[in-house]
Amino acid sequence: MKNLILLFLMLSLKIFSLDIVDNYVVGEKGEKILLKEYKRIVIYNFGAVEILYKLGADKNIVAIANHSKKIWPQEKTQKLPLAGSISKPSLEKILSFNPDLVIFNVMGNEKSGLEKFNIPSITFSNKNLDDILKNTLILGKLVNREKESKELVEELNNKLKYIRENFRLQGKAVVLYSDSPPTSFEKNSLPVEILETLGLDVIVPKVGKKPIISSEYILKENPKYIIGTRGVKNIDGIKNSLKLIEETDAYKNKNIHVIDSSEILRASHRVFDEIEKIYVELKK
Repeated sequence: MKNLILLFLMLSLKIFSLDIVDNYVVGEKGEKILLKEYKRIVIYNFGAVEILYKLGADKNIVAIANHSKKIWPQEKTQKLPLAGSISKPSLEKILSFNPDLVIFNVMGNEKSGLEKFNIPSITFSNKNLDDILKNTLILGKLVNREKESKELVEELNNKLKYIRENFRLQGKAVVLYSDSPPTSFEKNSLPVEILETLGLDVIVPKVGKKPIISSEYILKENPKYIIGTRGVKNIDGIKNSLKLIEETDAYKNKNIHVIDSSEILRASHRVFDEIEKIYVELKK
């Protein structure tokens, strides 16, 4: 009864990406799969793909979602068979790979179709740095790489500690999700957490999930840094979309930057290296 209450609270609060309850792994949408080794996995989450390669479990991957961007390690992942788009997974293609597990992204799944064939599936995403660490340990258990996953998490924790002690920036920062219109990431997003890890005070309007950055707001807050990612292609896009940007310290001191979203929003172990690169970029 106690375990059932705990599971209900976890599902209601949505405080996890993956979690372990009794002898099951619980997914983001409440799916439960047996905690054991899986040897034929179809994956629609590219962060999971990169983590499994890092753990030496690439032989456990039989197919991944269609993609147009680089997935580390590209020389190997580009040779993997494709199983349909992330948002619309193909049940027919999934079945053709005879998987014993399917890992979905939150954008789409085929759970109901797979249940008819007794194929387990689970959904997860790494929303923050803690998720990456926690899910790395759980993925390690699912591919019989528990030792490797513990070593990787220890390495990442040490790297994060070093970053927090040695890579420090100061001042207000705005991080843009898009420049048409100029919208901010929400406060509890991974890009915001990355910049806060470097010591920046990331400011976010309190209206809406992805609030628009108004001229009044940018002038009032006067950020020292303005950083674009996701739907932002170049610095000119930021300059043209934000009225009164010329009045900000960011503009005057040439602290306007664009970060490749595929490197941070994919949310694998490689994010910890990207934090260092972002620091170097912002210090220029």
